[in-house]
Amino acid sequence: MAEHTRLERPMPTLSTTVDPRSPSYVDTRQALLARLDELDEAVAAARGRYPTVAHERVELLLDRDAPFLELCPIAGWGTESRPGAGIVGGIGRVEGVECVLLATDPPSGAASEPAAAKKAHRIGEIAAENRLPLIQLLDGAGTATAPEVLRDLARAGTLPRIAVLFGNGEQATLADYTIAVRGGPADFVAEDERDAIRLTRLCVRRVAPARPEPGGPGRPPGGPGTPPRYEVDDLLGLGSADAREILARVLDGSELDEFQPRHGAGLVAGWGELHGYPVGVLAMMRYGEAETVKAAEFVRRAGNPLVFLDNGVATDPRLVEAVATSPVPHLRVELAAGTGRAYRPRFVFRWPHSQALERSGRLHDDGVLDPRDTRTALGIALSAVHSGGLQ
Repeated sequence: MAEHTRLERPMPTLSTTVDPRSPSYVDTRQALLARLDELDEAVAAARGRYPTVAHERVELLLDRDAPFLELCPIAGWGTESRPGAGIVGGIGRVEGVECVLLATDPPSGAASEPAAAKKAHRIGEIAAENRLPLIQLLDGAGTATAPEVLRDLARAGTLPRIAVLFGNGEQATLADYTIAVRGGPADFVAEDERDAIRLTRLCVRRVAPARPEPGGPGRPPGGPGTPPRYEVDDLLGLGSADAREILARVLDGSELDEFQPRHGAGLVAGWGELHGYPVGVLAMMRYGEAETVKAAEFVRRAGNPLVFLDNGVATDPRLVEAVATSPVPHLRVELAAGTGRAYRPRFVFRWPHSQALERSGRLHDDGVLDPRDTRTALGIALSAVHSGGLQ
């Protein structure tokens, strides 16, 4: 399996021709901002109807100033469901350790939410696939009783699993360490919620010490990386066909070592870095014969995690086989309508195209991104992939 290594020569820098005054740029920006406003208003209205404490508990648990990548935040969108189906899930650092967090709201946790079991299943799946510790902040009975949820918790059995029980009633879950607030059979009994958070951090410190970042050729990856040379705000006015312009605002230093640049012009593929992590990137703008052959060959050569920027559905058997048999982790960002979880990427996010909110509400992805947050979301996802060790 070939792996791209840093070259002695400088990596080529992507150029830009974006004109923020052009009609197409202005129209795209206005349409995208309108969809983002729609999302914000829907979430705000739902949270107004259903007060939540799960977010507050997650914030208390996370390390100070640590970023938190919330996953599937609009599960159940468009229904009478509570925000996120009554669950807050995501990836953040606790005691310097990359963890998956799952928090439920009272009074009955996720039991009455149609999308809750599916979302909890996805959170457990992410912990298992990326071999990350799982912390459950549970309030109310029946939170994680669905068989598929218990299965994924069992698959993560080689990792520390910590359950914190805030509410009354029995909690059907799997955990290596259990913390209860004033009652119930548990490994630790907390005096109040803040004491439960303290005990949780203590458990993480004892059973899941922070791992050093994996080494890489020349220097360890995983730092902030060199920021892109161009304004991230420009992403609001770019369409799914502007592959190089998007990459120039996502990759470290706007640098891309392009693969076969003279072939298959509808596909941009190559090697770069994102927050210091070496990655292969594929941005498919057009699905022709040359693009398919080029994409399949690049995927087969990949030795680093692959980041896909998609604006359609690839169905050619050659590319499907290459993607399905690729041994490296895949991360996808759907710039337009796409295949969702097809080929089982580690993470899949979506830009707010016309059907994005409905599809994300049905959990076809791990979240709708403000395009300006694309680089940050991918950086956290790559950190999670590396924290558990590349497999």
